[in-house]
Amino acid sequence: MPDLPSHPETEGPGGPAIAARPRRRRALAIAAAVGVVLLVVVLHLTGVISMGEH
Repeated sequence: MPDLPSHPETEGPGGPAIAARPRRRRALAIAAAVGVVLLVVVLHLTGVISMGEH
């Protein structure tokens, strides 16, 4: 049986699979922050929430 090809996910420390996780987590955090800001802006513009009124 021929040898199976190596996979990038199984590379040692410092390989692309290890570096990809923090990048995804950072992108997810940035996307979540942008989503929250957009939600607040839309709610503010539609009058659901307003600054300074009690």
